[in-house]
Amino acid sequence: MKAKKLFTISPQVVYLFVMVIQFVILFIVLFPTLDSIVFFLFLILVFSMVLRWRINLRPCFMLIDETIFLLIAAFYPPATTYLFVFAYYFSYKNKLIYTIPLIIAAVITNNNTYYLLLLQGLLFGLILSLWENESVYMKDTTDRLRKRIYNLELVQSRLLSDYRDMETISRLKERQRIAEILHDNLGHELTAAHLSLKAYRALMDTKQFEKADITLRKSEKRLENALHQLKSSVKSIEPNIEIGLTDLIHLCNNFIYPVDFIHKGDISKLKPYIWQLALMSVKEALTNITKHALPKMINVSLEVTEYIVRIIVENDGVIDKNGKMDGNGLRYMRNRLEAVNGSLSIQKKDTFKLIITIPIERGV
Repeated sequence: MKAKKLFTISPQVVYLFVMVIQFVILFIVLFPTLDSIVFFLFLILVFSMVLRWRINLRPCFMLIDETIFLLIAAFYPPATTYLFVFAYYFSYKNKLIYTIPLIIAAVITNNNTYYLLLLQGLLFGLILSLWENESVYMKDTTDRLRKRIYNLELVQSRLLSDYRDMETISRLKERQRIAEILHDNLGHELTAAHLSLKAYRALMDTKQFEKADITLRKSEKRLENALHQLKSSVKSIEPNIEIGLTDLIHLCNNFIYPVDFIHKGDISKLKPYIWQLALMSVKEALTNITKHALPKMINVSLEVTEYIVRIIVENDGVIDKNGKMDGNGLRYMRNRLEAVNGSLSIQKKDTFKLIITIPIERGV
């Protein structure tokens, strides 16, 4: 279900709308006494404002227009009525110093209508200026936060990629270590047993049965030693799968709410990075519960199948069942899982359930 796009209106749109309304009202007010000069000045002022709307000129250029209209108003008083438009423009552009001549003109003319128009122009302009400054600040803040989130997600993706690379390097190093162990521990014994068997065959060919029997016994002893060393080597290089499971159990047992943890399946299939992802995901899910729930029951299950690992974290204490609970933590969790072709899904009914799946790589 797509989120509804909120209708927003910008200060610039409101500024233009108020400007149009003011021109309409001004035209209605002046219409009964409208002469050719007043109408011409009205058109000039409209053209000036449209020009600045279409072309982003600096406010100082508008000061030229203000000066011209002030000079005209000095010799033709009806033009004074138009001066409030400049007050509206400069207060919106946060250039209040440019409105000083307009205020002086109001004092000199002592025109009540101009007083009111000037006051409302300054007031509307200042309100819209503050609104626009706040909008710009919020937009900049939002952009900075989005950039930080993007950078964090990028760093997290790189760290996860580096982790996978390190896991591959560790696997190669482990293979090399296994080869060295087999060579060092088994190579000598198997070579000696091989030579003893060759000697046994030679002794049997020369009818030296007593020596042949001794040599055969030595060969058997060598092979027994090799078998024992093979078992010891396998035991030493076999990963300790209980470490990841112990960490997960410890996390659940030490949570602030009681957690019922169960696991099933062959956990020996799980590689170290899967244990790490599982631990991080369960930790984030439990943290999410502390923020958004007051549970009486929390169930955590770990199921290992032939192809995937499925982790389910369920609780019955969701405070707002219709509220949005997929914040940054869950989004980061989803990104980590998707980086290894995993997934995260949410089910909200009588309980809140997080379902995490991680594929098991085969033939590696």
